[in-house]
Amino acid sequence: MSVLEGRGFLLRHGLDTPYAAWITASQLDHHIPIQGAPWMLIRSLGELTAVFPGGLSLLWDLPIPSFTGLPHEARAAFWSALGHMPGLTLHLRDEAFACHLDGPVQGWFHSAAPPKADMGLAWRQGLIGWMPESGSAWSLPGLGRAEGPPEAPGSPASGCLWGELILSLGALAEVKAEDVVTLLADTQARMERDLSQRMSAQAWPASFPFLRRSTAWRLAILGGREYRLAGGAWEDAADRLKSFTAELAIALRTPVLAGSSSDFLAASILGHQAMREGFPWRYSLPMPPASPTFTPGLGADPRESTPLESRAESPMAIEMVTQHPPVAILRTSRVPDEAAALAFLMGQTSLPAVRWIPGDMPPPGPFSQDRPWAPLATFPPLVDLSQAHQQSLFDDLE
Repeated sequence: MSVLEGRGFLLRHGLDTPYAAWITASQLDHHIPIQGAPWMLIRSLGELTAVFPGGLSLLWDLPIPSFTGLPHEARAAFWSALGHMPGLTLHLRDEAFACHLDGPVQGWFHSAAPPKADMGLAWRQGLIGWMPESGSAWSLPGLGRAEGPPEAPGSPASGCLWGELILSLGALAEVKAEDVVTLLADTQARMERDLSQRMSAQAWPASFPFLRRSTAWRLAILGGREYRLAGGAWEDAADRLKSFTAELAIALRTPVLAGSSSDFLAASILGHQAMREGFPWRYSLPMPPASPTFTPGLGADPRESTPLESRAESPMAIEMVTQHPPVAILRTSRVPDEAAALAFLMGQTSLPAVRWIPGDMPPPGPFSQDRPWAPLATFPPLVDLSQAHQQSLFDDLE
C-alpha cells in the first residue's frame, strides 16, 4: 500500500492491485463448495486478503451452512477463523449466526431494525456491529455500497476500490476537485498498467472476477466535530461533498463513492498537517500543548466520555450524499440493556452504524499517547429512561 500526503488530503492506494474489495459468499461458492470444503474457503480468503492492502469484505448471502459432517470443534474452529482473519470484514443478514460468535469479530449485522434475541445480545455485548439499512443493497463501512445489476438487484456483484481520498470537512471549502483529479488519474493509470502485468503473470486470484467498470474511488470525510465548532452547517458540507464527488467522477470516468472515515491515524495526520502548515481549516483544532488532531467520523471523539448522543451523531444531510451511514463506536461502562438500547436509538433522528464497546472489552486501536482513551469509569452507562426504577450505584457490588 502507498500513502501520499497532499495539501489537506491523504491518499491511500494499492501498488499493483486495487486498494480494497468486496465479494459475496455465493460467488466464492461457485469456485469452492463451501459446504463440502470449508477449509478451502479459509485458504481462498487468505489469498484474497493478501492481495488487497485496504481489506476485503465478505458479504454472506447464503444460508448459514450446518457442516453436519464435521465435529463440533471443527465447526467452531472454522467460524472462529472466518471471524478473526486479519484484513477480512464479515457482513451478514442471518440472525442464526449469533450462535457462532465466540468473541468479538470484525463484522456487521445488516437489518432494518436493531437486532434482538441472541443476535441482539451479541450486538450489545460488542461482539458484532449493526448496520441499519433496508433493501437489497449492502452498505459497507470504509468501502461504499454493494448493489446488484438492475436485472438481479438481490445479487450484489463483487467490486473494488482503486484507492481512498481522505480529507476533513473543513478542507472541503478550500480543496477543489481539480486540485486532486490529475493525481488520481495518474495513480489509476499506473495501477492499471501494473495490474495488467500481475494478471499476465497469472498472479491474480482466480476466485475474484476483476471488472474495471465495477472498480471505483472512495472519498472519505472526517472532522465533523471541528467543522461544527467552526460554525459550519451540515447542508453546506453536503452540497460541497456532492459537488466534489460528481466532479471527480466526471473527470476520472469512474464511480466515486462518498463516505465517512473512522480512521484515528488519518485524523491525526491531517490535523497535525493543518496546524503545521497553517491551513485555514486549522482554527477549530485544539491548541498546543493539546494534540491538534481531527475527530474521526462525524460525531464526537469515541475516545472521550462525551454523551452518547454526540458520539452517535449522524447528520441526515450528509447521509443523503454518502454511500453508508457513519460509524458510531459507543463505549459504555457496562453492557446496555435491550430496552435502553432501543430507547436510545428511537431518540435519534438519523441512525448511524453502531458498535458497542462495553467495559469488559478493550477499546479498539491504534492507541496514541497524544489522544488516549478516557478512563472507563468516566463513560456514562446507558439507562432506560422509560423505567421508573433505575439501577442503583451499588448494584455492581452485589
